[in-house]
Amino acid sequence: MTQYARLNTGTHDDVNQAVMDITVVENDLDGGGDASPVAWADITGKPTVIAAGADAAAARTAIGAGTSSLTIGTAAATAAAGNHSHTATAITATAVGGGTATNVQAILAELAARIATLEAP
Repeated sequence: MTQYARLNTGTHDDVNQAVMDITVVENDLDGGGDASPVAWADITGKPTVIAAGADAAAARTAIGAGTSSLTIGTAAATAAAGNHSHTATAITATAVGGGTATNVQAILAELAARIATLEAP
């Protein structure tokens, strides 16, 4: 078991050591070494939570995730679809630089007018 335990320790930054470890395992499988299964408890460095289950719903239950109540829609209490778009007039914003506009399109229009005024001879 010591030979197998080495595979499960360290960072394996040493490529030569990693290759030697793999070779040891391969040779043991061919030569009748300790072929007993490794117990889950003996594996080190595994994630704290494993979502195990017969299907996705059972896996979510195993980690306490449950199900989602997410609804796709256009209301404030729903999520937007991935293919949605917003017009510049639909996106609200805070007025900037003494302006009064409160949506992106109007703010851009105010800024364009101010730039035009500044550039005028």
